[in-house]
Amino acid sequence: MGKFTPLDFNKYAALARQAAAEGCVLLKNENEALPLRKGDKVAVFGRIAFHYYKSGLGSGGLVNTKYVVGILDALKEEKDITLDENLLGTYEKWIEKNPYDEGQGWGKVPWSQKEMELTDEIVESAKGADAAIVVVGRTAGEDQDNKNEAGSYLLTDTEKEMVEKVSKAFARTIVVLNVGNIIDMKWVKECNPAAVLYVWQGGQEGGNGVADVLMGRVNPCGKLTDTIAENIEDYPSQSCFGDLTRNEYKEDIYVGYRYFETFAKEKVLYPFGFGLSYTTFAVTAEAEEKDVDNVTVTATVENTGKTDGKEVVQVM
Repeated sequence: MGKFTPLDFNKYAALARQAAAEGCVLLKNENEALPLRKGDKVAVFGRIAFHYYKSGLGSGGLVNTKYVVGILDALKEEKDITLDENLLGTYEKWIEKNPYDEGQGWGKVPWSQKEMELTDEIVESAKGADAAIVVVGRTAGEDQDNKNEAGSYLLTDTEKEMVEKVSKAFARTIVVLNVGNIIDMKWVKECNPAAVLYVWQGGQEGGNGVADVLMGRVNPCGKLTDTIAENIEDYPSQSCFGDLTRNEYKEDIYVGYRYFETFAKEKVLYPFGFGLSYTTFAVTAEAEEKDVDNVTVTATVENTGKTDGKEVVQVM
């Protein structure tokens, strides 16, 4: 037998945390709502702050983990901010009476959880905070598809009302999307939060990764791998989606972003490859070489801002 090499789990955890942080995609950040600032008092809304979706379900998701660090878990460890404990207590009491719904087994797990209705009194009680974080979550998994329904692809009325009320009450409202896939995003224009951050499902170190981005220790450098259109009907594949017997490729060879780039640019809210940063970059193409099988592009990337960060170079 070969020599046994012990596994360095701390190293793996650090890598998982880095991947979760750098994979976050920042869609909006008006007036530098993010990152959070030293001394901020933060009001955290949304029951999913108390139940982090580390992954989807099914063969890849139902695995044993030694621990899972959620978003709220990580924020509670931050020394440079304080959380509104009264608001958290209100959620904890409500969750006791409205426990997490585990569903009815394989393929019958709810895509989302019942959300607490926000009264004006609850929002008003948190008005002393400098910033508000609203966490919205969706699971994912095998044997059932995301649907064009409230609580799945669409926000529920209660979720939308939560985002709307908090956005009106706090100039620095940050919506954090703990989801496994893109969701309908029309509510961004309608509710107008200051910042929107897709944090996806980041595994057992995901909460720490999200906190690294929220606190500014890590620059969000993720880019969208999907095009987010204004309406789900804008995707040409939607009319056949879920049909058990027939699928028609209406977009022909123009699959994904190629379709929107060619035929429907006006229907795009956030294009494929989109993602903001806390800093700015200048990308200068220097050379391009082509042969029959390859294209080589050489470019210089310069950080022109005041904050360290990484940039993804994209070629079209």
